[in-house]
Amino acid sequence: MAKSRKKELEELKLVLLDKRKKILEDLESLEQSSVESLEEISGDDADHASLEITQKSLTKLGTRQRKLLQKIDHALAKFEDDTYGICELTGEEIPIARLRARPEAQYTVEAKEELERKEKNFGGHSEDEDDLSLFEEGETSEE
Repeated sequence: MAKSRKKELEELKLVLLDKRKKILEDLESLEQSSVESLEEISGDDADHASLEITQKSLTKLGTRQRKLLQKIDHALAKFEDDTYGICELTGEEIPIARLRARPEAQYTVEAKEELERKEKNFGGHSEDEDDLSLFEEGETSEE
């Protein structure tokens, strides 16, 4: 591995660690918000309906955050065996530009597109289809 690529990958490790820390903080905040919502409930139906909507939203956001956390943890684990930045489908190096845009990427763009085509042809449901919140945060749909 070229020295400059290795340095860039180490920088991406720091980015992943920072993202991981922020997600854990967000999940803790979501949990606290959920507890506070439950404590504030009064007895009328409107309050109960509002609480239910809030709880579902917090749960969905928490689920998305946990999925992203799993991807980040997977990427960080790949540093241990020097496979970070290597496409899990083709074995090719994932371009640094892609890793900068999405440090938890497991595949090259081409490999990911191929996987999505196969899923579509078999009528499969991608585990990432529910991750729309990621796109709202400026992420791409490539993972």
